[in-house]
Amino acid sequence: MSTTPLIDADVIQEGWTLLVEKLGLQRATQFVILLERGKGDSVQEINDYWGEANIDEIHNKVMAWKSRQQ
Repeated sequence: MSTTPLIDADVIQEGWTLLVEKLGLQRATQFVILLERGKGDSVQEINDYWGEANIDEIHNKVMAWKSRQQ
């Protein structure tokens, strides 16, 4: 079975959304950190996800996402 990066990204996004809906943002983040502890390069993954966004842009995106979830 072969997957493409787009499909992988869709699955990751859907999984993250479900985790946040069920656990809340803080507990979902803790869950992912526990799963990923000791694996991969999380700094690179965060950089890949957020790109050149500054902290204010990241905050605004998170707050916009949270307001859509309510």
